Amino acid sequence: MTHTHFRYADEWLAVEGRFPQAGETLPSFMLVDEQLRDVSLERFLGHDKLVVTLLSLDAPKAGLALLQELRRQLEPWPQLQLIVITVDSPFSLARARQAHGLPYAVLLSTLRGRDFHKHFGVLIQDVPLAGMTCPALWLVDGDDHIGYAQRLRHEDDDFDFAELRQKLVERYSTLPR
Repeated sequence: MTHTHFRYADEWLAVEGRFPQAGETLPSFMLVDEQLRDVSLERFLGHDKLVVTLLSLDAPKAGLALLQELRRQLEPWPQLQLIVITVDSPFSLARARQAHGLPYAVLLSTLRGRDFHKHFGVLIQDVPLAGMTCPALWLVDGDDHIGYAQRLRHEDDDFDFAELRQKLVERYSTLPR
């Protein structure tokens, strides 16, 4: 098992699991959507996607604000399916969608998919965030091959949007508007 750390406030919290890297195939998952339906990765087979984990949509820094910035960065690529995964309950996901819109984003909960955390290398082990998912993203093609992967190391960090845009330009041969 591989360990890394995520900084929250003044503490470094252990993160457990093997983080899937570029060039690998994204592990399968079975998670729950906001209508309490099981959703597997296979549902998105054939579609390019950006899979994102966040602490929680309610987290002040590595949550909704980070998701909204990510959505803004992805506007030039509407063909990319955005899949957002958190430990939030399906009811919280539905409330967040109602309050903030979040069009074009698939919101999934790890409620019935607790093995997801370790299989994706995002399981925060230490209190106060024990059991939550470390913020991370994977740019994945329609065959579930990872083209880019990044896991954040600090709650104040943003994803490397410049690198992500570069990977998207390489993939789609288009420049952002």
